[in-house]
Amino acid sequence: MVIHESDLSHRVAKDLQPLQDAFGALFFVAVGMLFDPMILVRQPVHVLAVVAIIVVGKSVVAFGIVLALRRPLSTALTVSAALAQIGEFSFILAGLGVSLGLLPDEGQHLILAGALLSITLNPLVFRAASLVRPAKAIEAP
Repeated sequence: MVIHESDLSHRVAKDLQPLQDAFGALFFVAVGMLFDPMILVRQPVHVLAVVAIIVVGKSVVAFGIVLALRRPLSTALTVSAALAQIGEFSFILAGLGVSLGLLPDEGQHLILAGALLSITLNPLVFRAASLVRPAKAIEAP
């Protein structure tokens, strides 16, 4: 917060970009190492169900909440598209669930597969949201 308010914020952001890129690459390598691709063969229906819950379920709930808060339709579409994926926090929760005996290993594999597929599908979800988004009214000069 302090750096953001200073005149050096752009320089700091530029200097930290390589570190941010390295952590991003490390994240995807780590997730790739945890991913069991055989889950797609063993339980394709379950994987599709998990992806549907993540992409469709979360989006519908977010869309409804944003509309209930009386925000514009374009905002609701953007928020619902942005939430149509899961990330690293879900991996932490799944790992904790497995370590506590609350989630079987197969459940963790399903969550990883769902996360990777939802991250992969997210650009398409944003594209679909932009196609559905109502066009802005053209104002007369």
